[in-house]
Amino acid sequence: MLKIAFDNNILLDAIANRADYKTAQKLFMAVADEKISGIISANTITDIYYISRKILGDKDARKAILNLLTLFEVAPVDQEACLTALNTPMSDFEDAVLAVCALNSGADYIVTRDKDFIASAESPVEALSPSDILKIISNY
Repeated sequence: MLKIAFDNNILLDAIANRADYKTAQKLFMAVADEKISGIISANTITDIYYISRKILGDKDARKAILNLLTLFEVAPVDQEACLTALNTPMSDFEDAVLAVCALNSGADYIVTRDKDFIASAESPVEALSPSDILKIISNY
């Protein structure tokens, strides 16, 4: 089964109906339907709660976090992962942490809307757009 690490922007799109939320929700459904295995980094939980609480309120933000914890594997963000991320050639530390977590969790790809992340050749795990990930899933 393909393992896909999810960037915060995709999660927030699905949770808060932002940007291309329909595509993000299709990716969530692929995880729920066990077509792919979804991975999020541990720091994602607090980031998503903080942002979604401002958009949805505390009660719905907590429901969203519960859904994430039910659907996704949570990759640890520990001292080793942070040190490894600091030593990658990636210029964006947050992206580097996700890339290291994805690598450590055996992810095949990272899904993101961040064009700079997608264009980065330094990531140890290839980052692709949601539509590209959906194409791969449909051909898998």
